[in-house]
Amino acid sequence: MSDRPERQHDQPRRPGPRFTVIVPTFDRPAPLAACVRALRALERPGGSLEIVIVNDGGRPPAEDVVSAMGDATLELRVVEQRNAGPASARNTGAASARGQWLAFTDDDCLPDAGWLTAFDAVLRATPDALVGGRTVNALPDSVFADTSQRLADFVSSYFAGGAAGRFFTSNNLAVARDTFLAAGGFDARFPFSAGEDRELGDRWSAQGRPSVTAPDAVVRHAHRLSARGFVRQHFTYGRGAVAFRRVRAESGRPVRIDASFYARSLTYALRGGGVRAPARATLTVLAHAAYAAGLLYESRRTGSRG
Repeated sequence: MSDRPERQHDQPRRPGPRFTVIVPTFDRPAPLAACVRALRALERPGGSLEIVIVNDGGRPPAEDVVSAMGDATLELRVVEQRNAGPASARNTGAASARGQWLAFTDDDCLPDAGWLTAFDAVLRATPDALVGGRTVNALPDSVFADTSQRLADFVSSYFAGGAAGRFFTSNNLAVARDTFLAAGGFDARFPFSAGEDRELGDRWSAQGRPSVTAPDAVVRHAHRLSARGFVRQHFTYGRGAVAFRRVRAESGRPVRIDASFYARSLTYALRGGGVRAPARATLTVLAHAAYAAGLLYESRRTGSRG
């Protein structure tokens, strides 16, 4: 059984703000402090804002980070849970949220001031949709961060309009709270940050629910990666792919591999040219190799097939 948020449609809740922003975190105090500063500066549709930081079993955030600082239009809360991964943490935040709409980001992300305003416009037009914003690399001097973000952008564009469901990264996502709960939330069988957002988008589409983009909902992702961290990231993505394939197989929709995906990802890495283009292409190949290694490792560890 997956640890998904309980439906709470029949439980009365006191009136809340239009948006609740949910941020899962685990032992990254400096990035979290920067993220909270950006969230405090957000334009606030509806006039007030709730921020729920879900501490996924790490050290408690510093008091000065989570203090509301006398802002009567801001409620900032920390919810504690035992370490269970970001999918579970986001569900925990959604279950306790008071907002009509949820916006998800990560502790190493910096949403632009108009982030919620952009989501608000799209959700008002399509209130039953899963809405994905636009994420950009906040570390342009890092070829590892640049390549990683380009790969995420490529995957999003690859699945756009396809039958397999849109792919929106979980660091820039908005949805109506009640609809999110009715759909089952994130699948907490994904214990690390890999594949849970892909699975949500896929299941959302399979349920016949709409997915739309909000290109003006911009988040700047400050993902600091070394060469080792880059390889580890994509190895973990491969591990998450095993869980995704298992979930798809259980639903009678096995994953089909499109060999052109890899060639097209290289073309995407070279887009724009520049002196870094060969390095991006090389790192893209390395990312695919690390992904394959992670997939093989997790398949053998769990006894999964396919």
